Amino acid sequence: MPRRMNETLDIWRQMKPPTLRLFALAAFLLFGVLGLLSILMQSAIRVFPWTFVAMQTVAAGGLAASIVLTAGRRWWVTVLIVAFWTGVMFVNGGGLSFVVTDGQFSVRLEGPLRDADDHSLLHPQLTPSDLQAVYIQRGIVGGLALILLVLGYTTVVVVIRGEVGRRARLETEVLIAQDIQRSLIPAESLSAASCTISGMTVPTSEVAGDYHDFLLLPDGRVVVAIADVTGHGVGAGILSAMTKSAFHTQLEHDAAPVAVLASLNRTLYELSDDKTFVTFACACIDSTGRSVDIATAGHPPVLHRDRASRDVRAIRSRNPALAMRRDTAFDAAARVACGPGDLFLFYTDGILEASNEEGEEFGEDRLKGIFSTAEGSPQDILSSVLSALERFTGRKGGFGDDISAVCIRMM
Repeated sequence: MPRRMNETLDIWRQMKPPTLRLFALAAFLLFGVLGLLSILMQSAIRVFPWTFVAMQTVAAGGLAASIVLTAGRRWWVTVLIVAFWTGVMFVNGGGLSFVVTDGQFSVRLEGPLRDADDHSLLHPQLTPSDLQAVYIQRGIVGGLALILLVLGYTTVVVVIRGEVGRRARLETEVLIAQDIQRSLIPAESLSAASCTISGMTVPTSEVAGDYHDFLLLPDGRVVVAIADVTGHGVGAGILSAMTKSAFHTQLEHDAAPVAVLASLNRTLYELSDDKTFVTFACACIDSTGRSVDIATAGHPPVLHRDRASRDVRAIRSRNPALAMRRDTAFDAAARVACGPGDLFLFYTDGILEASNEEGEEFGEDRLKGIFSTAEGSPQDILSSVLSALERFTGRKGGFGDDISAVCIRMM
């Protein structure tokens, strides 16, 4: 299907219920004209019952309106509705016939002629008053067709103007949310005495639900955090902003990972609804770079690569995600001894769950394999992970979920 048609169908399916109903009314009015035109196309010169005219109009318009209202539902629902209204039209009209008599072509909605030589139905003996009644009915039908066209067109214009205005406001809100999202993520890599750090985020929609951060504390320690808010879009981006705000506020009091998790959990529990939670991983690197305290909350394990052996091990705390329970008791952070050249990789589950055309997921083992052999700066290692992900999925961006990662190289 052409891209422009796909975009049009997306706009149609994304309409809010009141707008969709108004759009269905426009379709009813515009396509109801076809029912009236079917009367004007009749070859038979006669006055048709007004119930017949009304039913043909309602059936033609109802068919179009039903298709609009069932957009995005199961295909068989649309098929059944189309079959129903089509049946109503043909039953009401007695069937559609194309008749050729003595070289004359005629279209009838009341079934085939019983006798091809009987012209009485096509050319009845009409008195002047009968002929006047036919002209009057056809004039009324033509006038009604024009009225329906005008009303339908006006309704379509109202729908389009409303949708354009709504989408303009939405795009403005999304641009603001994107600016907020960019402010959440460090603009540059961090170089400290103990380590160098780089991060990346690839959103699957206009605004990501992922958040990562790293900063140097006044006492020389470095704190790293990564979070994944359920869902994605503007709502998830707003909760990510709240997470960053609460995180920075907590660092002013206590930067220990467990204290950070406990504080964020209480704050996010109060700010989010019952269906929303945040997975989180936090690390605090001492000023010498000889040890790293790591704690996670419902988040994928942090990967640690030893420089000498190149062995990769996963570090994970047995803690639930944030905002699920108000008074969660979090396990103590894992203290990891490390030396110059050791690497750490934080990431969100969007990397693990990215799938190829066969439905196979990227998975933790594949990520470990890439991380164990990647070389270069933290930014180079992140680029290697992203390139491998693109090769595996066959896509550049739009992996199905937001993707974020942070890589640390100890000095």
